[in-house]
Amino acid sequence: MDDAAAKQPDAPAVEFQGETLTYADLHARSTALAGTLLGQGIGAGDRVGLWLRKSPESIVSVYGILKTGAAYVPIDPGAPLDRAAKIIADCRLACVITQDEHVSWLLDEASADVPDRPVVAVGAARGAPADPRVIHWSDAVDGASAVSRAGLAEPRPDAQAPAYVLYTSGSKGAPKGVVLSHANATAFVEWAVDEFAITAHDRVSSHAPLHFDLSVLDVFATCLAGACVVLLPESQVGLGGVLNRVVVERKVTVWYSVPNALNRMLTARNSALLGTSSLRVVLFAGEVFPLGPLRRLRELVPRAALYNLYGPTETNVCTFHRVRGSDVEPGRTEPVPIGHPCPYATTFVVDESGEPLGQEPGVTGELCVAGPSVMLGYWRDASLTAGKRLRVAQADGTSVEAYRTGDTVRVGAGGGYAFLGRNDDMVKIRGHRVELGEVESALSEKVREVVCVAVGDASGEKHIEAYVVPFSPACEVSELRRHCRDVLPRYMVPEHFHVVAALPRTQSGKLDKRGVLGL
Repeated sequence: MDDAAAKQPDAPAVEFQGETLTYADLHARSTALAGTLLGQGIGAGDRVGLWLRKSPESIVSVYGILKTGAAYVPIDPGAPLDRAAKIIADCRLACVITQDEHVSWLLDEASADVPDRPVVAVGAARGAPADPRVIHWSDAVDGASAVSRAGLAEPRPDAQAPAYVLYTSGSKGAPKGVVLSHANATAFVEWAVDEFAITAHDRVSSHAPLHFDLSVLDVFATCLAGACVVLLPESQVGLGGVLNRVVVERKVTVWYSVPNALNRMLTARNSALLGTSSLRVVLFAGEVFPLGPLRRLRELVPRAALYNLYGPTETNVCTFHRVRGSDVEPGRTEPVPIGHPCPYATTFVVDESGEPLGQEPGVTGELCVAGPSVMLGYWRDASLTAGKRLRVAQADGTSVEAYRTGDTVRVGAGGGYAFLGRNDDMVKIRGHRVELGEVESALSEKVREVVCVAVGDASGEKHIEAYVVPFSPACEVSELRRHCRDVLPRYMVPEHFHVVAALPRTQSGKLDKRGVLGL
């Protein structure tokens, strides 16, 4: 970002609902924010919470935090307070940058772990009455006062130091933090700029929220190339018709989202607008893209290159596939492949015991990934980190440590991979990773027994259904739904609740999840 600010200070870096930040603005404000944070004693080894809706301030915050040497920890702005509190406490945040409406709660309810934690309040006016721990945004990004308070030079972060921590659903009933380094992100970002030929002339959409790993490309690849990132507010991400207008009116050239968002755009009444757009690259990731909508997309934007990107949060994108005409030809029923490894990724297919199976066409097994884009580990969970790592022997006699994705793939005729599904209880709902165990854990407080399953509809989208054995016949589904909404993100709330007398079990007494669907 700083290189772009030096080369093209007046070029647009961020656009959001009529507001534009130039690269000079982004550099100045993020540097000032870094000075403010450094002045508070925050720096390398610390973690700073980012509890903000999409806005220019959120992008300034990302770069300001990184300039201190600390890591940023984005929190879903729509998450229940209980979930936000778990992340704040678990990650031991040194500071939280947040919307003004969360400030009082942070000071009163979530400060037991760090009583003197400073809070940067976005939206609060300078000079407004405040707790001494509160720093108003306008003060935080005032260059002169911030630098004078800090009196310190910006540190140069170690490439292997944490850059950000993304919290995903955890099977133990609590969110788990995935720690990624500067080097992890750089491997992916530099490749993306080169592979998709992103330049200063591009305008890249930012559909994903900052707590979702797709945002890494939106924010960092765009600024590395000196392009302009067009932020989409959370209120618009599910409105296909609005997104179609944004793409055309804001002259977006590079789009990146989960297939669900594109599906909504393609089924909107004004979907034909996409045919008049400036799109030249459309990227999708996070879940399988149903063939019907993908064919429609290719028809509407025939000149755009379409890519299927694959990779769990723990590895960044590690395989990719450019959609060909043969992938969407009439009569084809298989989803497009997830493709070949990115140049920085080394991939293996292993059996249940972790033994490599080779790369011959037809080989089926669990995909493992090694290379510089693979995470440092899970925050404060060495046993989980170790459990997801595997030492894999290579053809030259050496071995490498790889991450076990938990995804089953099949090797194709050309050496690429076809995605076959999960081999555990983690599923993708609208592109978000969901451990069904976390949903079950939330419901277990209210019912005797519960099992959750992911069910697909005709369009290929999945939703969660919960089967519950109540404590009493008076159990109300509305109460269960309300409880889930209070403690879980909205995408994790089951769409349907089935109240049953008992759950099916195997002969060994284990819960029979497959049998649940027959109830």
